[in-house]
Amino acid sequence: MPVALNYPGVYIEEVPSGVRTITGVATSVTAFVGYARKGEPDKPVTLTSFGDFERAYGGLDRDSPMSYAVRQFFSNGGTQAIIVRVATGYASAAWVLEDTVPAPVLEVSAASPGAWGNDLRLTVDRAGARNPDAEFNLVVSQLQADGVTLVPRETHRNLNMNAGSSQYVESVVNNASALVRATRSAGLTFNQPGFAVSTAVSFPLAVSDLVIGGVANGNTPFRLTLAATPGDMDDLVTAVNDAIGAAGLNAVLQATESGADGAAGNGCLRLASLVSGQASAVVVAGGAFGGLASALHLGLANGGREFTGNAQHRPDDAADLAPPTKGADGSRGGPAEIVGSPSLKTGMNALLDVDLFNLLSIPETFDMTDLQAAAVIPAAVDLCEKRRAFYVVDAPAGKTLSNIAGWANGATQSRNAAVYFPAVRLADPLDDLRPRAMAPSGTLAGIYARTDATRGVWKAPAGTDATLNGVLDLALPLNDGENGQINPKGVNALRSFPAYGRVAWGARTLKGADAQADEYKYIPVRRLALFLEESLYRGTQWVVFEPNDEPLWAQIRLNIGAFLQGLFRQGAFQGRTPREAYFVKCDSETTTQADINLGIVNILVGFAPLKPAEFVVLKLQQIAGDIPT
Repeated sequence: MPVALNYPGVYIEEVPSGVRTITGVATSVTAFVGYARKGEPDKPVTLTSFGDFERAYGGLDRDSPMSYAVRQFFSNGGTQAIIVRVATGYASAAWVLEDTVPAPVLEVSAASPGAWGNDLRLTVDRAGARNPDAEFNLVVSQLQADGVTLVPRETHRNLNMNAGSSQYVESVVNNASALVRATRSAGLTFNQPGFAVSTAVSFPLAVSDLVIGGVANGNTPFRLTLAATPGDMDDLVTAVNDAIGAAGLNAVLQATESGADGAAGNGCLRLASLVSGQASAVVVAGGAFGGLASALHLGLANGGREFTGNAQHRPDDAADLAPPTKGADGSRGGPAEIVGSPSLKTGMNALLDVDLFNLLSIPETFDMTDLQAAAVIPAAVDLCEKRRAFYVVDAPAGKTLSNIAGWANGATQSRNAAVYFPAVRLADPLDDLRPRAMAPSGTLAGIYARTDATRGVWKAPAGTDATLNGVLDLALPLNDGENGQINPKGVNALRSFPAYGRVAWGARTLKGADAQADEYKYIPVRRLALFLEESLYRGTQWVVFEPNDEPLWAQIRLNIGAFLQGLFRQGAFQGRTPREAYFVKCDSETTTQADINLGIVNILVGFAPLKPAEFVVLKLQQIAGDIPT
């Protein structure tokens, strides 16, 4: 708002330009849903390489079509994947650690379900902690393939059982560990007061050390002066007790716990000395103890040790504990597990928690029957349409040239989906590189990502540049005539050409049959529209609650127009000029007074998409010789 004008002079005011940059969203973040032996089930996890997948989910697995699809995705140009592990019958490796009583005090489990956790080993080390009287170290090791060698993987130091401490075991382990999770057992009570333990004491003490000051019981300050200089620990304990009695502080400083050596307290402040490993008494009071605390090295602050309430219920020392409760990988889920629950956000519905994904791959449908796939594909299409994403459908194995189009048209009629035929054959590293037929969606998702990065989302992910990296062969070779049978029905062909190798040779959505004449028959047109919708949705959030009048409409036209102009300059639209390529309309014609009264602002955006040159027609004509005149 303008500055207050209250004195003669020059005023400077910064005026906002009204420009709010709209940034285009990502276009090829691919979500994979399927089985893996390792990893947190029903939780979307973002990865940026197949190495990440190997660490988090175990890498290639014969029983996991998703693992091959993810590898193909990154091999073909994919850069960002979201993994949702779906499994049934799984279990996590687990330990229950006990204290010296013994009683259960700490429950530890592998970070994710699976038999992989059975190779983990736990070591509890109390003596090696920073404060061995109150803390402990937890070492996580892993058994190697030889079944003998243990390799330490993680060490969590100076842990305690106090939920109010910065070194609380649950907080430290659960935020730092990639291998285990820790939970303090329920029902534990912490009622042991703290005491400090001294190091070896050199007598006689200095005069300055004969003054003792501190705070007892958390809020009662005290100050004592010893009457005589003690010559040994017994003299010191006697002198301290006499000073307490003389000051009338017995009730305030009365000890309630036994000494460090188990002896009962003598009714007041007590001291302990760790001389030759022997302790005779302890200090029961909080705060600093003047010069005496420094001389005796009482507490961590003075280079000594402390036994606090945190020491209660600590796990007892243990070495290389194998998990008593074994983990289990579980098995591949059926259609119900793949789809999951929207309310519980399981299966593919775990993606409801993801901010953005553009492509969806569910390779599991390749191994399903038609009936099972029919329970998954419509749900996946519905999810993609709600989230402005695109689904690369994997047809069940066994489809032939004669029935693939009928199956595809019966599976879904969505603009947000595409299907490819035939399946791809990969050299399987788990089977001596023998060919194995696999779902093509992971490979195609990588090609989508590669094309987006090099040409843009408006370029069809097909043609001689759309090579299928890592594909040894196709399950069924197609010629031009066979390709012509399925292309007009909205099924995209995978072809093999001399010199070019295996390529994607189709760019139609499942609404792309010629008979439907849909305006979104082509994949690049549909994906460009989804890109514009998501980018403009996110880029116009600032409009909400702004004054709904001409200044707002002008800003909307300015900002959306600038965004579309940038895309036009990149070649995203058809047309020689911006007027031919796009328009933005937001004025009194689109937003009437009735709309304003209802709190509505209407923005009309039009664009002229580029359609792929699907059919190239060459016309040749002989030129007849000149006829003499």
